[in-house]
Amino acid sequence: MVVVAIIGIITAVLFVSFDEGRKQSRDKVRMAELKELQLAIELYKAQNGVYPTQGCTSDTGLWVGPGTQPSWGQECPEYIIGLAPTYIPDLPQDPNQEADLGKGFLYRTNASKTGYKVIVHDTVESQFITAQSDEFSRIPESCGISTGNLFTAQYAVYSTGFECL
Repeated sequence: MVVVAIIGIITAVLFVSFDEGRKQSRDKVRMAELKELQLAIELYKAQNGVYPTQGCTSDTGLWVGPGTQPSWGQECPEYIIGLAPTYIPDLPQDPNQEADLGKGFLYRTNASKTGYKVIVHDTVESQFITAQSDEFSRIPESCGISTGNLFTAQYAVYSTGFECL
């Protein structure tokens, strides 16, 4: 009986440890895919003179992404038009929660396509944003917005001038 209890305790400890490792791995994947997406978008602009169009809508006030979106966004599998497969093999999707309402990768551009922002919305599991100076902060210090929330469960990349969106 004691042996079974010890094995149960060890199993529980290992499960918690492995679960945390999986969360950290998915967060690293999110960061890497966001940087890859940023590079692809900048390559697109270098060749076309403007940033790519957001898919499935002409309303540049909406966020678009591959997952199920609430009223402020729109579900759109090809959420960045013309990027894949020329500049990136596939548009990224969240490794864990893309199907959850309002979560996952989202893209937004302005009408003139001179600026963009991509966010990974509400799916960060372990590697949270802890300061506005963080590379992936949704709202950097330069925006002059002081926020206690810091959007810790989001990562973002953006063009210059679009960081405060």
